[in-house]
Amino acid sequence: MLRTLINSGQTVRHDISEAASGEEALQKVDSGEINLPDLIILDINMGGMTGYELCREFRQRYGTASDVVPYIIIVTTNEGVDVINQALDSGANDYMPKPVNVKILQVRLRVAERLMAHAQSGGGTTSVTGSGRVVLTPPGTTNTEENVRQNQIASAIEYADAPIAILEVGGANPSFQIVYANTAMSSTTQYNQEQLTGKSLADLEAWTPEFLAMILSFINRGAILSYVPLWSQTPQAMPVHMSFYPIRVENDQVNHYLVIHHF
Repeated sequence: MLRTLINSGQTVRHDISEAASGEEALQKVDSGEINLPDLIILDINMGGMTGYELCREFRQRYGTASDVVPYIIIVTTNEGVDVINQALDSGANDYMPKPVNVKILQVRLRVAERLMAHAQSGGGTTSVTGSGRVVLTPPGTTNTEENVRQNQIASAIEYADAPIAILEVGGANPSFQIVYANTAMSSTTQYNQEQLTGKSLADLEAWTPEFLAMILSFINRGAILSYVPLWSQTPQAMPVHMSFYPIRVENDQVNHYLVIHHF
């Protein structure tokens, strides 16, 4: 089923190899029967090795400095935060519940391709620190395990198809200044990333006093504000909505908000 979904309606088709178990997957790669895949999709519950064990084994045998290649996606009917955390702790890059949605799967594959291409190019990695500042890690920089994890998260945000921005909201009178905007954010505005940085989202989107008051009430409570109509000074191809998610720092203080635009 996954073989069909992955290549369904795609111009560029992926070469896919299959294995009936974790042991068979390792044997095929070790023997050279198949090359080490760029991307691996595996289940948690399998006969013999579990998906967690297979994931850890792949990382130990074929791990890279970035642990982005091979890119590993775990799919499972298991649910809960503990399952996701265990998948990530075992070395997986992503997690998808069953039944697998074909459109979501294909978007995840596009994100994975961008991250792998970025990792293999040896280019610098963009990371967002806890303070919301954007830091560029130059090529050749030695990262700790924690830095690698942060860089993976930052790269996923940078190359996500959803337009994402981080706003400064600290202080009594928030400026809503954009301290970071990903590439896709330019698709909903007339500005590139460099031009967006430093602008006030409130000015850019022409927030009314009533809307601003509502935003401030949510910020003061550190609450999530989701799917709010977006009034924009820039022309939009279709109605746009947005979601605000608080980014918490020391002492549970909310100084920044992650904003995601939705078509």
